[in-house]
Amino acid sequence: MRRKTYWHRLMWRLAIALILAICLCPISPSLASAQDFNPKDYFQLNYDPVTFDKTEIKGSEVFHATIAGRATCTKDLPMSASEASITSQVIAEHTASGTTVTLNSSYTITIKPFPSKNGDTAEISQVVPLQFPAQAESGDYNVIGKIVEAKVKVGIIPIPVTEFLPQDQLMGTVKYTAPESTPVPAPIAVPAPAPPPAPTPPAPPEPGMAWWAWLIVTVAAATTIVNIIWFLRHRTA
Repeated sequence: MRRKTYWHRLMWRLAIALILAICLCPISPSLASAQDFNPKDYFQLNYDPVTFDKTEIKGSEVFHATIAGRATCTKDLPMSASEASITSQVIAEHTASGTTVTLNSSYTITIKPFPSKNGDTAEISQVVPLQFPAQAESGDYNVIGKIVEAKVKVGIIPIPVTEFLPQDQLMGTVKYTAPESTPVPAPIAVPAPAPPPAPTPPAPPEPGMAWWAWLIVTVAAATTIVNIIWFLRHRTA
C-alpha cells in the first residue's frame, strides 16, 4: 500500500503545481482565482504500485524499479501545458542503522504532452536502474525517491514547480547482501636459487729448472767434455 503512495501523491502534487503555475503566470488568472481550482475537477488518476524486478539483491548486481501510471484530463485547463519533467534520485536507507546510500543519482521522467484538454491522457512507464555501492552493508533497506527538480512548460516558458511536490517518497523495501570478502592468499615462498659454485683456480704449473741452473749444467757438461778430450789427446802423444 505504501508503494502506491509514491506515484499517487506525485501525480496529484504535479497536477496541483501545474494549476498553480498556470494561475500564477502573468497572463493567467490572479492568485485569488487559483484558490478556486480543485485538481480533482480536472484530473482522474490511475496509478500502479512501484515494482522491483528483484527484492533480494546481492553484491553489485543491477536491479530495476518500474514507475507507471496515467493521468486523464477531465476538464480543460485555463492554459495548456506542453510538457512536464521531473528529475529525481533514488536512495536506500538501512532499516537498522539508518545509513543511506545512493542507488541512482539522477533520472528524469518526462510527461509529454501533458494532459490539459478534456479527454487527454498521459501514460507513464519508466524503468529506473538501481545498484548498491560497494560500501553498502547487508540488511533490509527502504528505497526512497527524492525529487531534485520539477518543471512544467507552459507555452515555451518552463516554470519550476519543485517546491509544490513531495520531496521524499517511499518506493518499497529490498533486502541487500554484501559480497563476501575474498581472502587474499599468502604469497608462496620461492626458495632463492643456490649460488653458482666458485670457479676452481687453475693448478699452478709444476716447478721446473730455472734458466740459470740449465746454464750451469750446460757449462759443466761442456767443461767435462773438453777436459776428457784434452786428457785423451795428451795421453796418446
